[in-house]
Amino acid sequence: MQTTNIDTACQAFAYLAQGWATGDFQPYIEMLSDDVSFSLPVGTQRGQPFSYEGKEEIIARVRSRQAAGDRLTFSPPDRITSNDTTVTFEFESQGTIRNQPFQGRNAISFDVKNNQISSIREYFGDIN
Repeated sequence: MQTTNIDTACQAFAYLAQGWATGDFQPYIEMLSDDVSFSLPVGTQRGQPFSYEGKEEIIARVRSRQAAGDRLTFSPPDRITSNDTTVTFEFESQGTIRNQPFQGRNAISFDVKNNQISSIREYFGDIN
């Protein structure tokens, strides 16, 4: 059976949610391409130098989140939209970021190429 981009993205979303809940991001990391890119393109992060290029930079980011004790619980996605290459999930999350309570409506987009995540765009919190 052939894996679709939606299947790949859904698995990555499940692994990301698991990582945020438990601190174990390894299954998620294994789904990323070596040249994956990450950005927060809108909201308070817009215009700030907040992007990562390559798997190693993303690994460093999630490890820093692990070490800080940041934890989130994701709701099941209430909307999943896709085109040929991109799958976007809309969901709620709550937990602790930087020792502060966090609750928000979120979206995350995964670009999928060759059954791996090649680009990630996160939209967390209030978007200006």
